[in-house]
Amino acid sequence: MDRMSEKQDLFKNILSEYKDKIFRLCCAYVTLAEDRKDLYQDILMRIWKGLDSFRQQSSIGTWIYRISVNSSIDFIRKENRKRLTNVQIGIDDLQIADQSQDTEKDIILSEKLRFLYECMNRLSFLDKTLVTLYLEDLSYKEIADILGISENHVGVRLHRIKKQLNTYFKDFEE
Repeated sequence: MDRMSEKQDLFKNILSEYKDKIFRLCCAYVTLAEDRKDLYQDILMRIWKGLDSFRQQSSIGTWIYRISVNSSIDFIRKENRKRLTNVQIGIDDLQIADQSQDTEKDIILSEKLRFLYECMNRLSFLDKTLVTLYLEDLSYKEIADILGISENHVGVRLHRIKKQLNTYFKDFEE
């Protein structure tokens, strides 16, 4: 098998395993659907171009998340220069199923999800990134490796963010 075929196979495997995770990260940072598509494509291009230089010093997942987060930061900076003053998650753009067929429990869950995204919009970029990676079930070590901070710092920040989000949720339930 030649080098190009190996690269294509690896890229297909990456897409198979990480496409939804990458897209969720895009949704966390970009409001407009068209911008999300652009960011998603940019991330995939950076992954493709970077495959030749990937040295396996970290796991492939950590490497992909790092590219995704850095691409998102670059995208937001470019957009901020153009027109944005605040990064917002597009609540109305979230793909939530038709609630007419949902059970009461599903409706409450989707309302809480919408509220979680609203609360995340209040967080700083780093805090939003931490929550997004945490929601992807990454370990503190993986998050620390992706963001270039210590595991302890991840834990401390997540603890503070959870307390803050819990306060928002208590207000929501009242």
